[in-house]
Amino acid sequence: MKLWTLGSGSKGNALVLECGGSRVIIDAGFPARVLAGRLAALGIAPRSIEGCILTHEHGDHVSGAKAAAARWGWSLHATAGTVRGCPTLHDAGVKTFTAGTPVELGGFDILPVETSHDAEEPVALLVTSRRTGVRTGICYDLGFVTDTVRSTFQDLDMLVLEANHDEGMLRAGPYPRSVQQRIASRHGHLSNRAAGAMARDCVGPNLNHLVLAHLSENCNDQRTAMTTVGSALERTRYRGAVHAAPQHAVAGPFMPKLARTPLAVQLGLGL
Repeated sequence: MKLWTLGSGSKGNALVLECGGSRVIIDAGFPARVLAGRLAALGIAPRSIEGCILTHEHGDHVSGAKAAAARWGWSLHATAGTVRGCPTLHDAGVKTFTAGTPVELGGFDILPVETSHDAEEPVALLVTSRRTGVRTGICYDLGFVTDTVRSTFQDLDMLVLEANHDEGMLRAGPYPRSVQQRIASRHGHLSNRAAGAMARDCVGPNLNHLVLAHLSENCNDQRTAMTTVGSALERTRYRGAVHAAPQHAVAGPFMPKLARTPLAVQLGLGL
C-alpha cells in the first residue's frame, strides 16, 4: 500500500491510497483543478481513482467532491448525516454507509468509526488492503479520542493522525475566545499533546509511518507538532518515521514495511 497526502489543513484535505493497481481518495476538500494538479505532480491520472470516501461534510473535506466525481467518474461514499449536512451532495448519487459497517471499495476494505466532532455524522477510517493485509488508519477532525477509536486503531502499518494545535499557541493566537473554546472542545480538534497520547497507544510491531495532519496555520507548526508527538513516543518501541503533512503541497509516498507481522502471531508468541 502507498499513501500520499494532497494537502491537509483548514484550507483543504485529501489523500490517496493505492494497492495492487487499485486507488481510492479520502476526502476531496480542494477544487477539482487543484486536485488535478496535485495528482499530476504524483503521476496519478484522476480517472484511475475508483472512488472517494468522505469523512464529514465540512468544506475543507468535501468542497471538490461532487465536481471531481462527475468529471472523473468517481463513486462517492459518505454517511447519511454527511450527505444531509452538505446540500451540494444531495443530488450527487452518494452511496451511504454507517459507522461500524465495512465498505468495500476497489481492493480495500474500509471500516468507518464514529468520532466526536461538530459535524452531522463524522467518521475516522480504518483501511485494509485485501491483497496484503496492510492496515492504515485515518483519524482527523475529532475533539477527543473515544474508546472505540482507540481500540479500533491497533495493529496498524501507517497512521494519519490529527495534530491540529499547540495549546499555548491556541490561547495566545488570533482567534476570539469562542473559536478557541470550540477548537479545544470535545467536538473540536486534537491538540499536539492529545495526538501524542493517541499515537503512543497505537504503537505496535508493524507501525512505521505516522503522518500528522490538519495542522493549524495559526496555532501550530510542523516542528512543534513533530517535537511534541515525538516526545510522547520516546519511551515506546516505535522506531518508524514521524511526518507532518503540508497544507499546500503533496507528500509521500508513505509505504509500510516489506513484511507484515500480524498482531495475533505476536500475541501468541508472547504467551
